[in-house]
Amino acid sequence: MALTREQNELLMRTGAGTPMGEMLREYWLPAIHSASLERDGAPKRVRLMGENFVAFRASDGRVGLVDEACPHRSASLALGRNEQGGLRCIFHGWKISPDGKVVDTPCEPADRRAAFALAQKVRAFPTREVAGVVWTYLGKAAVPPRFPEFEFTHLPEGHVDIRRALVRYNWLQGLEAHIDSSHVGVLHSGFISRGVGDAQLFDLNLTIVNTAPEFEMDVTSYGLREGALRAVPGDRTYARIRQIVLPFFTFIPGAKGDPCSGRATVPVDDEWDAEWYIVYDPDRPITAERLANLYRGASQDREDFAANLGNADNLWHQDRDAMKNGHWSGLNRNIPFEDFIVQASMGPLVDRTKEQLGAADAIIVKVRRLLLDAVEAYQRDGTIPWRSDDIDFGAIRALALTFPSGQDWRQFSPDIAAHKVAAE
Repeated sequence: MALTREQNELLMRTGAGTPMGEMLREYWLPAIHSASLERDGAPKRVRLMGENFVAFRASDGRVGLVDEACPHRSASLALGRNEQGGLRCIFHGWKISPDGKVVDTPCEPADRRAAFALAQKVRAFPTREVAGVVWTYLGKAAVPPRFPEFEFTHLPEGHVDIRRALVRYNWLQGLEAHIDSSHVGVLHSGFISRGVGDAQLFDLNLTIVNTAPEFEMDVTSYGLREGALRAVPGDRTYARIRQIVLPFFTFIPGAKGDPCSGRATVPVDDEWDAEWYIVYDPDRPITAERLANLYRGASQDREDFAANLGNADNLWHQDRDAMKNGHWSGLNRNIPFEDFIVQASMGPLVDRTKEQLGAADAIIVKVRRLLLDAVEAYQRDGTIPWRSDDIDFGAIRALALTFPSGQDWRQFSPDIAAHKVAAE
């Protein structure tokens, strides 16, 4: 399904007032790490879907997320004084509480100061701290929707590691990279083929044995359950069961016993994407060795572990000598960087009218259709998909496994009992 120009624009544009942007604002999304906000510490800029906000932690520990522009005369509240329970603009001293009330306007006459402050309007957004991350809801409802309590949101500290990368491409490119199973045995083959001693990379060797998976997909209440099926030696099938929790989340298959892995792809604006990498283990703490292997060569900044990614001018530090010596891509720092660099190489806004798609792109076509149907329904009657009360977010988990050919992969999906196939 090569998109028309109008469809492509509809899916990519997420600024205020755009159909996709307004729909995406109706979901909880990650904004900033909790650890980045200190009580009475410096406010932090947060940019989401083309809008600028500041996050701050007040004296009592509450987190506020408000427009960066002071409601008085638009000075940046990122410069503000965070003290005594609120954020105070350094221009005229207006003070804003975490819940968005103006509580002081010191340049107004004393006899009407309190009433004047009470009458002012500030855009403030609900926040929730879960798994070391501040989440927010930017939508229109007075009462936020149910929070998606994924499995990782209930695990103890040490069992979850969440990092963010800021990359220069549209959010849809990020989502499509994570849902694409056919590229794994090609793009990442340089890492997979040398994965001796690493159970997950050894498991991924089967994507090299067969680089042309067959796709079976079930539409569910949360999005899509995908089985990427590869015939492998021994009359067996290697299945990568991926969970796509629309609009932001993808859960990546791993071998049984390995840490679980999820991604959240959140628009910063139309040309920048926040890639939230979620690694978690329900059974044991995640080892430092495991994380060091995953993020080898990445920046140690948890708010942007791709700060040292590079750019087109230096070809993202591609190593041609490594390619000569057997590494497929020459992008030999880590697997996430391979994905980021390929997407960034397309440019920040891809013209999908020029694509020539094949069988390997079946999942891409399917998700585009789901997104288009969703945003068109939202435009038509305000329907907000993928938020129904029957979704058991905690049961959603991806899995990779082999089994005798002829069996149905669905019987192995961890969430199959909780989520039936939805009518299309």
